Amino acid sequence: MNKTNKTKSMNTKITMGNDEYILYIRKTTSTCSITNDDLGKYIWIWLRDRGADKIKEDVPCLWGKTAQKLDALKLPKTAAQFEFNRNLLPELYDYLDVLAAK
Repeated sequence: MNKTNKTKSMNTKITMGNDEYILYIRKTTSTCSITNDDLGKYIWIWLRDRGADKIKEDVPCLWGKTAQKLDALKLPKTAAQFEFNRNLLPELYDYLDVLAAK
């Protein structure tokens, strides 16, 4: 891939949701004491401040309502979905690591 194509692809808009980020945090550590609702708020504020758009709220998570480990400190039942430039992903995951340590 040449440099021009790589630059264009990193600026491509993607859609991802809080369920993916919360799953990442819960898999990273079992000691994060931040509730899913608060994680969702912190993540949304971080993305919003970097130009993201919230495109949907309360989208059912793919693991469904009957999945094990659904809880405020485990996995969410629903999650907001955001659209943003994917070049934010490395910095976003650094931020998720900070949240996971709390």
